[in-house]
Order: sequence, then structure tokens, then C-alpha cells
Amino acid sequence: MKTHSRLRLGGLQQKIFNLMLIIIIALVSTYVVFSLIQQKNISTVINQASEEQYEIINQAPDESVRQALESYAEISKNAVNSVKTGVKSSSIGLLIITGIIVAGAITAALILSTRTVKPLNYMTSRIRSLSGGDNVFKMEKIYRTGDEVEVLAESFADLSKRVGEYISQITKITAEKERISTELSLAAKIQEDMLPNTFPAFPGRTEFDIFASMTPALTVGGDFYDFFLIDDDHLGLVMADVSGKGVPAALFMMMSKILLQNAAKSGLSPAEVLAKVNSQICANNRDEMFVTVWLGILEISTGILKAANAGHEYPAIKRANGKYELYKDKHGFVIGGMDGIKYTGYEIKLEPGDSLFQYTDGVTEATDEYNEMFGTDRMLEVLNAGEDTGPEETLNKMGESIKDFAGEADQFDDVTMLCMTWYGADGRTGEK
Repeated sequence: MKTHSRLRLGGLQQKIFNLMLIIIIALVSTYVVFSLIQQKNISTVINQASEEQYEIINQAPDESVRQALESYAEISKNAVNSVKTGVKSSSIGLLIITGIIVAGAITAALILSTRTVKPLNYMTSRIRSLSGGDNVFKMEKIYRTGDEVEVLAESFADLSKRVGEYISQITKITAEKERISTELSLAAKIQEDMLPNTFPAFPGRTEFDIFASMTPALTVGGDFYDFFLIDDDHLGLVMADVSGKGVPAALFMMMSKILLQNAAKSGLSPAEVLAKVNSQICANNRDEMFVTVWLGILEISTGILKAANAGHEYPAIKRANGKYELYKDKHGFVIGGMDGIKYTGYEIKLEPGDSLFQYTDGVTEATDEYNEMFGTDRMLEVLNAGEDTGPEETLNKMGESIKDFAGEADQFDDVTMLCMTWYGADGRTGEK
């Protein structure tokens, strides 16, 4: 590659030299032609004058006059010869001077082309050698030519400096992104471990079956579900959606989950649990984040489900041998929105085989490429399509339907679902 570069720069040097030579030859040729034409014109005038003189002499009537004219003609002839000799000497002198000028011009062209091409050769070689730790082009003495070559070298030096600074910034940003990515992955793993994720969740309990899932839009999410045994006869169920996304929402989600579970295990009703947790969060909520919560407590032996809703989606209830329908409960204000809020609880009596489906707005507000939302009606259609299935199959079917509906559209919100079926006090086997 270096040889090829030198040949190209050598070609530039040759072009400069050839251009100068062509200009000089053209000037010399023009001068020589002009001199020859002038010399020919002088000779023509002199010859015509001589002929006219001889004609006058031949026509002179007096011998003495003729002799005088002949003497004058001889003098004129000598003068003409002297003029011709002078013109010839001048032409030779001019040719010699022209030769000297040509030689000087050629030498100047060579010096000029070499002075231009040498720093360009060095510059090209230096640029091609930039690599590894030596990747900065710097100004050197050879580039100080006081012309465009120096300007070009300064431009390269400035560009090289800027590129070096840019690479340094990119390197720092890349390292920071890798660190953040690693921390986010760890945060996602911690969040996943915070949620119940072992199924079947209660292998020894045949009175009910439960399954839940959470698919975050980002690495970590703000939605969460929870289920836990308060005591041997009470099962706590939670579905919640934190405002915002990412790490702040995930941290707020973990705090809310712990507070809700601790309050529920203290023996309070769902409405009392929401009121207590709301007060705890409002006491130190400078970022003004909030969370919507649906909380239910199932009495396993009777099928009585006590619940309260803090601004969350309506649950869907399916009666045995029936279809899923929305249960339009009374909504309270979101948790963390305002201190001192009271919440209203309600009861649902489940019969053996009845099911509960709870979800976040990531289900109903999932959109396709045309910005059409999945919607509540489509959700109910999917729930009621086909034969009755258990909680896990129900959530898998819903997840596939949402994915097929969205197509190539990006998921912009967390998709979280929970399904629970109560089989009665006797359980699925009919044993007490």
C-alpha cells in the first residue's frame, strides 16, 4: 500500500513538472516564431529598398550622379549587412537567454513539486501508520510549508484530536452501559426472585390452584403479583401496577409488596390493609409515585373472597360451567396518592369450580402495529374461548393471544396476570 501511495504522489510531481515544461515551451516557441517573422519582414523591406536603389541608379542621366548613387548603394549594402549580422547575433543571444530561463524554470518546477510532494508523501505514510496506542496525527516540522500543505496537516491534526476524544468518550460510555446492563440484569433477577415463581405453588393444598406471570416491558418492571398463606385457612392475593417503569418503579414495587404482605398477615381486612399501606407510603413519598392495587383474601374452607380495590382493573370472575365476566367493584384512590384515604371492601362467594382472573392494564392496553388496543372485550373472548382449562393453561393462552395480536409492535407496558380456581373445601380429589 505504501509503494502504491508513493507512485501516485510521484505522478503528481511529474504532472507539475510537465505543466511547467509545456508552458515554457509554448512561450519559447511563440517568441522564436515571432522573431523569425520579424527578421523576415526586415529582410523583405531591405531587399525592396535595394532593388529600388539599383533601379534609380540605372535610370540616372548623369554619370557623376550615377557614381554617387552607386557609392550610396554600397554604403547602404554594408549597413544592411551590418543590420542582418546584428539581428542574427541578437537572435542567438536571445536563444541563449531563453535557454537559461527554461533551465531555471525547469529547476524551479522540480524544486516546487518536490517541496509540495515530499510532505504529502510523509503525511500519507504517517496516516497509514496510525494504529493501536499511536493513533494521533500531530503537526511536525516537515508540514510547516506556509501553504495549503500546512493547512491540510493542521486540519488532519485537529480531526485526529477530535476523533481521539470521541473514541475516549465512546469507550467510557460503553463501559458504563455494560456496568448498567449488568446491574439491571441483577436487579431483574432479584425482582424475579421476589415474586412467587415456583409452581405448583402449594403442592399439598387441593382446595385451590393458582398460577401467575409477569412479563416486563423493560429489563425490570413496576407491575407485580403476589400470593401467600396468611394462615392455614386464608390465602392472600395481590395484583398491583406501579406508576412509571424501570429501576425506580421496580424499587417502589418491592417496597409496596413487602408492606402489603406484612399488613395482610397482621389480620387486617383488605380495606384496612390498603388504608394502612397508603398511610405508610404517603409518609415518605417525595417523588410522588403511586401504585394501583387489587387485594383479595380467600377463606379457603368456605370460598368467601373478601377484597378491596385501590384504582386497579376490574377482576374477571368465572362461575362453574359459566363464562368469565368483569366484576365491577368499587374503586378507591390509588395507594400513595393522598394520605387519609378510606377504602371500601366487598365479598364474593365462590362456588366449587369458580375461577378468578386478575391482570394489569398491560393486558388490555397492548397495541398492534396499527395502534389498536387489545381491549377488555377481546380479553374476555380469549378467556371464554375453547374448553375450560386450569390457571396455568389460561395464562399461557392469554399470553399467546396478546403476542399474536401485537405482532411486530413493541411491548410498551408490563404484562402481569394471575388466575386462581377454587375447588371447594373437599378439594379436587373429594378428600377432606
